[in-house]
Amino acid sequence: MSEPGNSEARARPGRPRSASAHSAILDAAVALFVDRGFEGMSVEAVAADAGVGKTTIYRRWRSKEELVVDAIAERFADPSAPETGNVRDDLVQSARELHLLMSSSKTGAIFPRMGAEVARGSRLGRLYGERVIGPRRTIFAEALARGIERGELSEDTDVELAIDLLVGTLLLRRFTGRLKRSDTSLPERAVDTVLVGLRAQEA
Repeated sequence: MSEPGNSEARARPGRPRSASAHSAILDAAVALFVDRGFEGMSVEAVAADAGVGKTTIYRRWRSKEELVVDAIAERFADPSAPETGNVRDDLVQSARELHLLMSSSKTGAIFPRMGAEVARGSRLGRLYGERVIGPRRTIFAEALARGIERGELSEDTDVELAIDLLVGTLLLRRFTGRLKRSDTSLPERAVDTVLVGLRAQEA
């Protein structure tokens, strides 16, 4: 067991003795965040909904921000990093995964609430950026970088802009209520549109 002063022990919360209690805490934190927003929820309300004491939560999470972002991060599976040998196929696979997350009833409702936190640069928004957004942007960036190395894309490709266009398309539709889980061709169409634009710049 790690010593109390160990940095790794401080970085990640421990699970309550009951796995069901741990799950109940995370479920309650996500549900309250979606329903009330970060400012409208409280650790006390999470504890009450989860059926645990408030001290049980504070023994494992040092702040409400860390509890919420940890609960949300556990709702998002670690992103896959496809390497098909083709930039289009890599991007399509990653875009499909993101589309499923955003259109899911369990995870999709998180985006509008968290979007506001990211926009105002709150501590919660920054933590979410590090834990959830950052790794997914990195996967898109790596796929584009491989495409550049293979000569599929120009060396002066604006990687950040390409990622913004892909992710932004899905986010905008999520925020405006136009993202449909049944529209399974959207990720492919978005990728093709971006690639056409990138390649047109080379001409």
